[in-house]
Amino acid sequence: MLWEIEVEMGKTSSPSKKSNPIKVLVAHDNKSGYHTTKSHKFAERLDEDPRYRTIFDKKVWTPKENTSRTEINKREKEMVKKADVITRIVPPTSLTGQERRDGALSEIRKAIHAGKPIIEIFERGARDSPNRPLSEKNYENRVPIHLQPGEHLDQGFQKGLEKLKKKQVLDRY
Repeated sequence: MLWEIEVEMGKTSSPSKKSNPIKVLVAHDNKSGYHTTKSHKFAERLDEDPRYRTIFDKKVWTPKENTSRTEINKREKEMVKKADVITRIVPPTSLTGQERRDGALSEIRKAIHAGKPIIEIFERGARDSPNRPLSEKNYENRVPIHLQPGEHLDQGFQKGLEKLKKKQVLDRY
């Protein structure tokens, strides 16, 4: 009603809409404490930007919390459901030969099942696993970003958003 009155009075500007921030799920492999901390700091920096809201494990689980596999599955599904974009940070391969844990793997599979866009940021020295299932490698809404020397996670994330926008997968940016 107020909108109609303003139009009659000559005010033709549309009502202001606040754009909703993009909800970003930050997934990472629980390879080492350093990598986990680096991923959490990236998520916290991203959360400071009013264009984004992050979802990551530190917000959902308390430290040293023991949860059943069913509860973990339930929380991961809820995190993926809330997210607009899933960002996976892939660490470099270990010099000691330590295997990568599948920390982000279940979240990525849930995101593929839900049809969510995925940005995979490969840190310098990280590689895409050759024995990874084709359903993940060939997922059409997946954008792999390999960081170049001097680039940071923030720059890789922005590149990923731009590629998703070009693919017309992400409508809000």
